[in-house]
Formats: sequence, C-alpha cells, structure tokens
Amino acid sequence: MSDKLIVALDTDKLEVAGQLIDKLSSIVKIFKVGSQLFTACGPEVVRLVAGKGAKAFLDLKFCDIPNTVAKAVKSAKDLGAYMLTVHTLGGREMLKAAVKSAGPDGPIILGG
Repeated sequence: MSDKLIVALDTDKLEVAGQLIDKLSSIVKIFKVGSQLFTACGPEVVRLVAGKGAKAFLDLKFCDIPNTVAKAVKSAKDLGAYMLTVHTLGGREMLKAAVKSAGPDGPIILGG
C-alpha cells in the first residue's frame, strides 16, 4: 500500500464509497472524505474507511472561531481521522487551537 497516493471518495453514497475502498485498498492506504460524502453520510463514512483498514483524510476545511475548530478537530480525532484540513483564513489563533487539539498523536492538520 502507498502512503503517497490519496484517492478521493467523490460520491454521496456510502455503498459506492465502500466498493471503491474494497477495490483499491490493496494499493491505496488513504482515502479522502470531502464535503459531499460527509454531508450525505455523516461520520459513519470515516468509520467505514477505518473499518476497512485504511486511513481517512477528512477534507472539510474547518474555519470558525478557535474553540469551535478545536472541538471539531477533537471530534475528527475521536472518529479516527488520519488527517484533516483547516482553512488558513481562520487565522493564527484558530490554527494553533486546531494543532493543540490534535495533539502529538492526533490527525495530521493540513492548511489551505
């Protein structure tokens, strides 16, 4: 499996996402869960990815007040997200809160 390849689960159907993971999990380790799939299927999709032995990249671009983003990061961590995105326009304090909430063993924080 490759850590260098990330496949986007660009669908709004949990069943389709699961089929894609099943087909590719022998060569892909990380699957991106974006707004479309997460909004349609909720946190269950992150559990699905992890349950199939893969890593979930939660691409929701968190951007809010620091406290809210910190809690969102904690929720993502509790779900088992391997990495997630935050929007850098949220500012320095928001970014620091996200990193602090993730902790040393939490999800990788990507800014964009």
